[in-house]
Amino acid sequence: MKFKAIAILLLFSVFSVMQSTAQTISQSQLSSINIDDLSDAQIQSYWDKAKSQGYTIDQIEILAKTKGMSDVQIMKLKQRINALPFKTTNTSSQSDISSTSAINPLEKFGLIDSSEVTVKKDSLFGYDFFNNPNISFTPNLNLATPTTYQLGPGDELLIDVWGAAQNNYRKQVDREGAIRIENVGPIYVSGLSMDKAKTKIISYLKKIYNGISAPNSSYNKVYADVSLVGVRTVQVNIIGEVKVPGTYSLSALSTVLNALYAAGGPTKHGTFRDIKLIRGGKTYSNFDIYDYLINGSEKGNTLLQDQDVIIVSPYLSKILVEGNVKRPGIYELKKGESIHDLINYFSGFTADAYKERLLVERVNGKEKQVSEVVLKDQGNFELKDGDKLTVGTVIDRYENRVSIGGAIYRPGNYELTKGLKLSELINKAAGIKEDAFLDRGIIYRTVDDVKQEVIPFSVNKVIHKEADELLKREDSVHIFSKYNLKEKYTVSIDGAINKPQTIDFVEKMHIEDLIAISGGFKEGADPSVIDISRRVADGSYTTVSKNIKKSSTNKLIVSDNQGFYLKPFDRVSVRYIPGFTKQKNVSIEGEVKYPGTYSLANKDERISDLVKKANGFSPYAYLKGATLVRKMNTNTDKQQLAMLENITTKDSTLVFEKDNEIKIGINLEKIMQEGGAKSKIDLILQEGDALFVPTVKQTVEVRGEVFSPSLSRYDKSYSFKDYISNSGGYSENAVRRKAYIVYANGDIRSTKNFIFFKTYPKIEPGALIIVPKKSENKHRLSATEILGITSGISTLGILIKTLIN
Repeated sequence: MKFKAIAILLLFSVFSVMQSTAQTISQSQLSSINIDDLSDAQIQSYWDKAKSQGYTIDQIEILAKTKGMSDVQIMKLKQRINALPFKTTNTSSQSDISSTSAINPLEKFGLIDSSEVTVKKDSLFGYDFFNNPNISFTPNLNLATPTTYQLGPGDELLIDVWGAAQNNYRKQVDREGAIRIENVGPIYVSGLSMDKAKTKIISYLKKIYNGISAPNSSYNKVYADVSLVGVRTVQVNIIGEVKVPGTYSLSALSTVLNALYAAGGPTKHGTFRDIKLIRGGKTYSNFDIYDYLINGSEKGNTLLQDQDVIIVSPYLSKILVEGNVKRPGIYELKKGESIHDLINYFSGFTADAYKERLLVERVNGKEKQVSEVVLKDQGNFELKDGDKLTVGTVIDRYENRVSIGGAIYRPGNYELTKGLKLSELINKAAGIKEDAFLDRGIIYRTVDDVKQEVIPFSVNKVIHKEADELLKREDSVHIFSKYNLKEKYTVSIDGAINKPQTIDFVEKMHIEDLIAISGGFKEGADPSVIDISRRVADGSYTTVSKNIKKSSTNKLIVSDNQGFYLKPFDRVSVRYIPGFTKQKNVSIEGEVKYPGTYSLANKDERISDLVKKANGFSPYAYLKGATLVRKMNTNTDKQQLAMLENITTKDSTLVFEKDNEIKIGINLEKIMQEGGAKSKIDLILQEGDALFVPTVKQTVEVRGEVFSPSLSRYDKSYSFKDYISNSGGYSENAVRRKAYIVYANGDIRSTKNFIFFKTYPKIEPGALIIVPKKSENKHRLSATEILGITSGISTLGILIKTLIN
């Protein structure tokens, strides 16, 4: 019964979610509750729920008192909560005289949403300030009590006495506004500030402690001090355009800003400029959130008292600010505020803002109008609700710039001084380069800020002061490089060379120079045979190039070729020694004695030779399933590969390896029999060939248009039809007469048809049976089309019969 009572008390009274069906708790039940009967886990659970709702220990204490819980049980509850491990107490009172308040400065206050961990930036200035979970507006009791704070019923005072006498009193201001000290009587402190209350309390203590009036040097001196250790809760009504209006129980140290944060702040329709605090039926203060956010002003942010009313009215006027400002967004203006005030709110303009003329868009009746506000009138222009202020960008244009580029040492932009001439600009740019084309340069000049014209000049005459040109704003000078006015000269080399390449042409380059630059000869190169292909320009339509044969040595010694120089666009080809060939490797894997990679000894080496090199087969070799995989190296091979890929895409049942490889069906069993070696079935190997000899196969697979594609055990007594039957038979889309088999070695055998008879291929272990799919007939007539044609023919027949009769 005790557990049920405390659960109902904390869940319904503390969290204010009492339902109509909840059981009413009588005063006698609450007075019998014993906190000692509850476990730490139960206390932790209830305290976590209280924190999730934003309640403090003080608020729980007040609500518990109103339900009749005794002071002793309330004190035990507070002590149990304070003793919880790793707690965040959110308390404003002390559990004993020596302890201090355990407020976490990072604790959330007011509206809590644990799922929100980041603040979404809102265009309305000040709106996201109240949505930031990282900001805490919990009143900090660790700070000195404000001098303006007035004591009232519910506040708890700590009175320390030390010196010739020692004592301490922890007293709460009762409903009559007094604290009661033994042998002193009631001391009425309600409505007094802390300083006045301290003076009054110490004066009353003199009745029982004469040493308080003694001088400081007296051995009988008694000292006394009064501090606030428990803050009462005040009821505040927050109404109007706030996210969660209602009545809030807040600490008496809370201000208007604390209350607004607890209520979630103003909505987007609420004002941020004129928050009214109503006390005693009259407006006590007005709080401007903008003044707080921008200037840090606390004007109007008054300490709250019991039964205060905070009113958030609808906004006055909002202005949308866009463009080159430091803080674009929506701002609320008070009556009489101008653009100068708005500039202060959005923190001024960016560096590239055009401030001389601002653009204001305004709704005027049924349509919009645009106003331009010049700099001198910005202080007098009155903005209205719904206006849009746009700040433009300065134009990308220079009033005193000229530029120079090309074959110049310091290209770039330069200042246009009065009377600046072309020769002076060239001197500023450190002069022309050695490769400059001296016969002609160009000045690009802008005319009427729109069109451009070209002014040619002689670079040679300008630098020798024989001619000059007066420059204008935005002139762009370009001096050409003589190498840019002709085709780029190159020479190239290929063949038996380590680094075939094309490089820039250099005068007086020998063949040996180009070979050395290209990394020297490759192994197998024949230095005595070097071909040079040279461009010719003889005006003939038949001559394509001139071929020159030269020779050199492996040591690249300049001898016979000393007087022969390469010319632009020469192509040098170094040949290989006749018959030179790199090693060509093939491999054999699977059930052979020595699998691995082997080099071909001669060009006519065959499959049987490779098997001999591997010392024959293992006992588990399945020769009928042996496959030769060949890489597609030549262009012809690649064309065949592309054709096969095109075929396989048309039939989804076919499987084809696309990594430039193709399987070749071979009959290794016949090759290794007498007379098979060196025969036409014993293929000549090529570089990259891989022979794979599998283990004995024991299955047969069925794919394609059957009801249940399957992998079955091989049985030599089974026929083609038996395996089809085991797979559920043919489907409706199957083309039975075109069914075929792909054997383990890559061979393909199709079904043969003669009149009404079908001859199916023989089944071997590892075979793959494929049943193709019917192709879609795109030209097949629909039922409607057939009916139309039939009706037309019938009508035509009737017409012919009528004409005959």
